[in-house]
Amino acid sequence: MKHTTISCLQTLCAAALLLCGCTGAPAVHLSGEEAYAPRHAEGYSIYATDGASTVIELRNPWQGGDSVRTQLFVSRGGELPPDGFDGVTVAAPVRRAVCFSSTHVAFLDALEATQIIQGVSGAGYISNEKVRERYRRGDLRDVGYDSNVNYELLTALRPDIVFVYGVGGENNTLTDKFRELHIPFVYIGEYMETTPLGKAEWLIPFGELIDRREEAAALFAGIERRYDSLRTKAAAMVGRPSVMLNAPYRDVWFVPGDRSYMVRLIADAGGSYVFAGEESTVSRPVNGEAAWRAARRADVWLTPNQARSIDQLKAQNPKFTEIPCVAARRVYNCTRRSTSEGGSDFWESGALYADRVLRDILLCLHPEAAVAGEEEMYYFERLE
Repeated sequence: MKHTTISCLQTLCAAALLLCGCTGAPAVHLSGEEAYAPRHAEGYSIYATDGASTVIELRNPWQGGDSVRTQLFVSRGGELPPDGFDGVTVAAPVRRAVCFSSTHVAFLDALEATQIIQGVSGAGYISNEKVRERYRRGDLRDVGYDSNVNYELLTALRPDIVFVYGVGGENNTLTDKFRELHIPFVYIGEYMETTPLGKAEWLIPFGELIDRREEAAALFAGIERRYDSLRTKAAAMVGRPSVMLNAPYRDVWFVPGDRSYMVRLIADAGGSYVFAGEESTVSRPVNGEAAWRAARRADVWLTPNQARSIDQLKAQNPKFTEIPCVAARRVYNCTRRSTSEGGSDFWESGALYADRVLRDILLCLHPEAAVAGEEEMYYFERLE
């Protein structure tokens, strides 16, 4: 009963505010021009209007959503969306947000805007120390995840926008409830990008929502410039070490396709992928014999599940001792910056800082590329 009362009151208040704020407010029209044209990201565009407002169009925001198009109207100065607009409207700058993915936290942190985060999903998996400290102090709340989302708490946080994701497809259970409670939300699809710079360029929509688009574009341009410099350096290296990824899960070795994020990083870092040959963005199971043949010819092994030492790796399967790169201690994992609860900053801020990730993988594949005094990696560590 308490939950129903809160929901009804919020709905009435929201309607009253909307009516008050819209009196005499002008409706804008799309100008036909892009306010920001992404150079690498394929999942969004930002369109200008004949006013101060903009429209963010989101494409393919979840797996299996190839034909999906959604729009977010970013209102400024009380402007109303174009006639017929059926997307979500949010007033900029956003002042209260809830993040369902740790990558959303990283994007906001880069723009020095973590103070707007009122709630997160799975606080223990967040690496960002500012957010963790605010959670410890009770300044922001954990709204839960999957089937355990606390909608009453989420409503009480009064978010201007909730950032959600749909790795397994559209999360209808979650978003239908948001619609029922009149909570604005937007799918962030950076994980659908197949290139590191494509993921990083999702910084721009976050900047748009907090009125810092130019700052976001400048930050991204720096990441892009450093990434391209490292890629050029890698291309000049002698040899292309062969690289394998991941480790068996329940006796099945899942490996990404040639168009995946990690395989692109391997190529840009001056390596060759031992499981190449499948032009796809998704992972596929590889039979045991094929996996072991590939493993035996690999010079470097990256991201072997959660192993942080050679002994832990061998404990997974004694046959790993037969792999030459294990004997040569050329096994690296992205576990250097992990939380005690199982969170990983590689999957958090690494989604943005493509240059840091590329530098790490370049050092894994070509240790000779290290500059004296700068041999330490940021996300990766070598298994000892």
